[in-house]
Amino acid sequence: MKRPLKLALAVTAAALGALPMASPALAGGKEGSDRGRAARDSDRDGMPDKWEKANGLNPHRNDAKGDADHDKLRNLAEYRAGTRPRKADTDRDGMPDGWEVANKLRPTRDDADADPDGDELTNEQEYEVRSRPKLADTNGDGTSDGAEDPDEDELTNVEEFLVDEDPLEADSDDDGVLDGAEDLDDDGLSNRDEFDLDTDPQEADSDDDGVLDGAEDSDGDGFTDEDECRRGSDPWQDEDENGDDGEDGEDGDDIVVGADGGTVESFDAGSGLLIYTVADGFTVVVSVTDDTEIEWDGRGCGDAASIDDLNAGQLLGEVTVADWDDTEEIPVAEKVELVCE
Repeated sequence: MKRPLKLALAVTAAALGALPMASPALAGGKEGSDRGRAARDSDRDGMPDKWEKANGLNPHRNDAKGDADHDKLRNLAEYRAGTRPRKADTDRDGMPDGWEVANKLRPTRDDADADPDGDELTNEQEYEVRSRPKLADTNGDGTSDGAEDPDEDELTNVEEFLVDEDPLEADSDDDGVLDGAEDLDDDGLSNRDEFDLDTDPQEADSDDDGVLDGAEDSDGDGFTDEDECRRGSDPWQDEDENGDDGEDGEDGDDIVVGADGGTVESFDAGSGLLIYTVADGFTVVVSVTDDTEIEWDGRGCGDAASIDDLNAGQLLGEVTVADWDDTEEIPVAEKVELVCE
């Protein structure tokens, strides 16, 4: 007797259902096993064994708080950031992983040359001067990080990097001269003067016209830019600075060198060279002779002033030079007025 077709199909289906089936874990085979091993964390420190072994850590010891590469980023944080716990600068961009993470940069991508806060300092430069790469004015003093002068050498952070000087060292080469007062290209102008004049501190003849930058006469007044910088006048402004209704380069009445006063940087009694800075930041060099009058600016200042009072830090009033023309390498001071404190 033949069974009905429906009954035969039902029996077949029941027989198939009775056969043993693989469990989901077994169905995954080797792949499922690999996932289990990858996620295994034997010491329960938040870092998988496989990752710890690959990075030279001990998967059987809780070392989540360790910092083997001293980048101020703990091992667990390195795992979460995707960085390497035994390499302080994973992306080799000059900035430690810990600093990048703390400042919300990407420690796995070279972003050393980026400037996210627009302060004219790259991320790597911000790291070097200890400012924040995503805050243009780190200390909130109203001056952008690029315009700061933390070492007080008369050059801003940006300018220091442009001439390869150290923004945190006033005298980068330890030669006794502030970085701003250096003359890297020997053109007669200090680094500070070059930046003020928009010339190149590393090129003696910035405009390639055959004339040294210091020998240029930018305002056409008969004085070279070097001479004007030394006596504290403006190399860009053509004016009758000595008040004699003549050209600035003409001989005549006394010329006031730094009418707003200045501060003594150094004085060499042997050579008579007096170096001082004036209020607008220029460095001036004059020669003091036996005929130079040295006096205090008021009464009650004690003994009469003399060259012995020309000490570093001494405040100056007016310094005048008589009958000076631009052919003299160093002008001779006729009178030096000292400020009595």
